[in-house]
Amino acid sequence: MCSRWVFLRPFSLLQSKAAALASSEHDFYQLLGVESGDALSESVLRKAFRKASLLVHPDKNPSPDAAEKFHLLTIAYDVLSDPTIRTAYDKARNARKAKVERVRVYDAKRRKLQEELEAREGAYSAQKKEEQEAEADFQRELARLKAESANLRKKREEALRKAQEEEEKEGEVLEVQVRETKAPVSRFTEIDRTVKIKWRNKGSGKDMDSEELQSKFRKYGKIAHCIAVKEGKPTADGKEKKFRTGLVVFESIVGAHGAVTDGMELKDSTFKDLKEVKWAGEAPPEIPREALARTSPPASTASATTRNKFSFSQRVGSGTEASTGARSKKPPSFGSFKGTASSGTSTPTLGTDYENITLMRLREAEKRKLEEEIRKRDEEAES
Repeated sequence: MCSRWVFLRPFSLLQSKAAALASSEHDFYQLLGVESGDALSESVLRKAFRKASLLVHPDKNPSPDAAEKFHLLTIAYDVLSDPTIRTAYDKARNARKAKVERVRVYDAKRRKLQEELEAREGAYSAQKKEEQEAEADFQRELARLKAESANLRKKREEALRKAQEEEEKEGEVLEVQVRETKAPVSRFTEIDRTVKIKWRNKGSGKDMDSEELQSKFRKYGKIAHCIAVKEGKPTADGKEKKFRTGLVVFESIVGAHGAVTDGMELKDSTFKDLKEVKWAGEAPPEIPREALARTSPPASTASATTRNKFSFSQRVGSGTEASTGARSKKPPSFGSFKGTASSGTSTPTLGTDYENITLMRLREAEKRKLEEEIRKRDEEAES
């Protein structure tokens, strides 16, 4: 009876309420089980209402919320059966769907941005950790070299003291025999043979590794080992440091001296980003005064082979003249090396060290001679 009354009334109170509920968030099409669109006719709508009302009518359904459901179903029918109210409802319904879709797309974009942000933060944390580990390795290696240098120096001093006591007891003849038969051990420690290199942290210098750094300085002598810090610590504002550093440990003091003296020549050829080459110990190694005072090397160290080894005529032919002339005309002085006071007695290590010192002094003398020739040529060309 109630259903018939709804269909026969011209314009009921329910229709007035339906007009007010045109913007309701309930999906009236879903309640009636019909599809939205222009194809929805009055007969189809009426048939759907009858079918749905049989399930929720209070007389047919004892459920406590049956009356409320039937009331909502009636409103749905009234809204959809009136073209004007239905048009307003469809607009509100489509607007709600569009809003839901916009929220869904926005949530997807926000989720993607959040994932990208988390990925970048993770990559930055990993990179920062790697840089810190590399810096820690560098500091540990430098500390190890310094500790080893101090330990070796202490052992050598103790060995020298004992050797001097034995030489005094055994006399002059025994002293000569010991000097001739004992294998020489260099006074120069590992830290004395270590060179510190500094270069710009950009371009090819940014990707420089230990192997590549070693290949650039191998020309100055055999290298024991080499360390290149991957990245410097970031500055306070989070930017990368402008420079990187590395350590090159040569097997001979001659190689280290050559790198410090002539290393900046690489800036004009294979190492464009090179900034500085200096001794790792900040100051040049100490040289025995007796070695500096000697005017002629022993027969075993002043051979023709040794002198030819550092002939600088070959360097002129290979293009060193151009690179040397373009830089400062004042050569590094080996006189900046500090001399240690003589202990009054000869040591078994002086022969080996004297050979190294002689080679370095020959190198500097040849370089000064070469630069003087270049200077004279430039003056003649200008005049």
